[in-house]
Amino acid sequence: MELNREVENKKAEAAKEDAAKRESFLSESETHILRLASRILKKSIDKSDDEYSIALIATSEALDGYEPGKGDFWGYAAFVIKSRLYDMYRKEGRHMPEVSVSPDTFSGELEEDDAQSELKLKIRDKLSDSGSFSENPVKDEIEALRAELDHYGISFFDIDKSPRTASTRNACARIIRAVFLPPPLVKALKKTGLFPAKDVMEREKVSRKLIDKYRKYLITATLILDGDYPILTEYVRFLKPGNDEKVITFEERMSS
Repeated sequence: MELNREVENKKAEAAKEDAAKRESFLSESETHILRLASRILKKSIDKSDDEYSIALIATSEALDGYEPGKGDFWGYAAFVIKSRLYDMYRKEGRHMPEVSVSPDTFSGELEEDDAQSELKLKIRDKLSDSGSFSENPVKDEIEALRAELDHYGISFFDIDKSPRTASTRNACARIIRAVFLPPPLVKALKKTGLFPAKDVMEREKVSRKLIDKYRKYLITATLILDGDYPILTEYVRFLKPGNDEKVITFEERMSS
């Protein structure tokens, strides 16, 4: 059964402040927590396993840290659960399977072949692999970027498309670099809230269809490169103007 994100977010918000509602929320969410933890661990678990206890406690912890309006609760909970399971496995000297955690997946049905944005997933996994979300050095940059993206109607947890083929990545790199050619188009982007597609097309031979398809990705990458995001910039460094290095995937970057 697919979960209703809006309903779940409201229930989580109420459970955050009320002990009785928290207990009820956790009890009603047992099946979802089991499925979520199983997905993270890439194996089936049940309520008798230590992993379930850790996941349940982590969900309660996520309620404490949840901030309504900054994304879906189960997306944030996935972060916390993965981090706590990682800590448990690390202390026990056990290997934690590598898996991309997608809030979209955990908000509803689990799809094994769900193709998510490389940018958001790799940053998410980097956060989780570094330990607690609240203690991670990239947290402040993520929060600042979230606030900036709000002005463009984009949620950091809703970057729906990123280029996946080499040719498309190269095309997006050319688009981003065109934005920063003198005179730069960033000011126009920030003033209007719209990606300067027409001006870019006059500078580079790219299609409007391509720009429209990857609009959220292009805006996000532009803001990262133009803003005070030294850590996040490393994830899109190959897009920088004047950078002639080979365009490679985020996966290759993050695994180096």
